[in-house]
Amino acid sequence: MMHNMNLIDLLNQINSVDEDLIIFLKNMDDYKSDLILAYPEDDDNGIKVENGDKYYYLLEVFLAKEFVSDWIDSLDYSPSQEEVAKRLYEYGINDA
Repeated sequence: MMHNMNLIDLLNQINSVDEDLIIFLKNMDDYKSDLILAYPEDDDNGIKVENGDKYYYLLEVFLAKEFVSDWIDSLDYSPSQEEVAKRLYEYGINDA
């Protein structure tokens, strides 16, 4: 597991991340929140506890990759990593 990473950090290396991993956010109200990547388990109910901290299900890495590439393709400019992270967060919270 990688620690002290947020969505912007993840996006910088998303092509080398296992697509089967799931993104869990520590603070669901903040797109810059720390996150962890973990494999799905039957009994996690969308919550992972790591070092006493709870992390909440956002979305699967493969969906994140798909969404990001589709969204960027639909734009006529290149968004910043921060814009992409924010849009991905909104997608994970609202749509996925």
